[in-house]
Amino acid sequence: MLPTKPAAGYEPHLENRKSVVSLRWLLIILASYLTVFSHVGTADFNFVFTYALLFAATNIVLTLLPFRLYESKSIGRVLAVMDLVLVSTALYLLRQPGTYFYVPFVLVFLMAVVWRDLRIVLFSVFAVSLLYGVFTSFKLILSDLDPNIEEFLTLALLFIVAIFYVFLSDRLQQDARLSSIVLEEKRRAEVMVEITSSISSSLNSQEILYLIVTRLCEVFGAKECSIVRLDAKARTAQTMVKSTEPQPRDNAIDLEGRPELLEAYNSRKLLFLPDVTRDGVPQSVVAAPMLVQDSVLGLIYISLDRTRKSLSDADERFFKVMSGTAANALRNAQMFEEMEHRARTDFLTGLPNHRFFQSTLSMELGRAQRNNHPLSLLIIDLDFLKEVNDRFGHPSGDMVIRSVAETIRNSCREFDFAARYGGEEFTVILPETPLLGAIQVADRIRERIASLVFTGIGSITASIGASNFPLNALGKEDLIRVSDQALYVAKNNGRDRVAYFNYQLITK
Repeated sequence: MLPTKPAAGYEPHLENRKSVVSLRWLLIILASYLTVFSHVGTADFNFVFTYALLFAATNIVLTLLPFRLYESKSIGRVLAVMDLVLVSTALYLLRQPGTYFYVPFVLVFLMAVVWRDLRIVLFSVFAVSLLYGVFTSFKLILSDLDPNIEEFLTLALLFIVAIFYVFLSDRLQQDARLSSIVLEEKRRAEVMVEITSSISSSLNSQEILYLIVTRLCEVFGAKECSIVRLDAKARTAQTMVKSTEPQPRDNAIDLEGRPELLEAYNSRKLLFLPDVTRDGVPQSVVAAPMLVQDSVLGLIYISLDRTRKSLSDADERFFKVMSGTAANALRNAQMFEEMEHRARTDFLTGLPNHRFFQSTLSMELGRAQRNNHPLSLLIIDLDFLKEVNDRFGHPSGDMVIRSVAETIRNSCREFDFAARYGGEEFTVILPETPLLGAIQVADRIRERIASLVFTGIGSITASIGASNFPLNALGKEDLIRVSDQALYVAKNNGRDRVAYFNYQLITK
């Protein structure tokens, strides 16, 4: 199992350690009481007292041991060996000189430590009873054998307590592991519910993917998780989202340094590498392909702090579920974004359509009003396009419209907004632009359109009307109306002209 964050509230491993430590204190107190008091005034008292202190010290160390070390298998084995040595020593100290009553108890306790099972406990109780009966019979039959019953009962008391300590601590460990698994599965289910809820309430692919990578980091205690888009043919990869940075700036990935990405992409299977060195730091990495109908949309790439020999079945299932969820979320978001793009884009020119223009103008005008900045609007109409359609056909007219649209797009600045207004009309929103600047942009567009030459058709001209906030319009409708009226003036005064709000001709 990969390292995970402890679940909030009840933490079974911590409760387990408290219970095991408490049981061990009971065993230590009983062993110390029986051994120390039985050796008061003897030559072995110092040794026995030191033994009792050592037994207590091991429990103090167990209490102070870091939780990560306590739950490791190696510490469990060391604890079992210490228990065996210390309990066997206590049984030895309680012996009657010249007898070996303690030996069967030690052997049975050894069996209980190695095979921790209720049957061993029952067998231990049965063994004590059987040994008591055997020694009692020998006493009756053989007069020269005189077993000390008090010693026998003392050994039996310590032995049974030690056996039950071993049994109960093992059961506590198993219960803690089961509880931890249940709590972890519950936490992972909550993560899935959260992600599913986010998918249903948001179609922003960046937000959803960032939520997935951050939750994966939390669940697996990872230092970093990212979602990568890979082009196997071009052998290039880019980071779409990273847990440490929602919108990564330098998102190119060197595949030569991370061949596991290409391997996971080609195999379409979860790839786990337990020992990878990155920047001199050993770590484990997981690459999970995001599959939709056998197509890899991307890869989930996660780096773990410490090396691990393998993934558990639960970890692999969770990774597969998360990668599938991420793939579907990305695919749904892409489909929505594609549909949204089509809904706001003119199919002929690729420019934003009239509806998108209206919403963008409202947004930009609102920003201009809040910041008290100028904003200009151009409406462009192609002169005599109807004649082109009538003489050369509508396909030729469409070709002219597409070419003019590309010319308008290339004539605008990066933050300007060009759209198809309808038919042979186009519009351009010019943020942060006074009227004089708008006239200069309009004249540049007019000249570039006039310079176009179409095979078999010749050239075509355009008339442009301009308006400005706050110079001659305060609202969206006013901007459109004034630009339209200026366009009408440009048309009536010979076309191939730019006119502004007070109907004066600016240029030819």
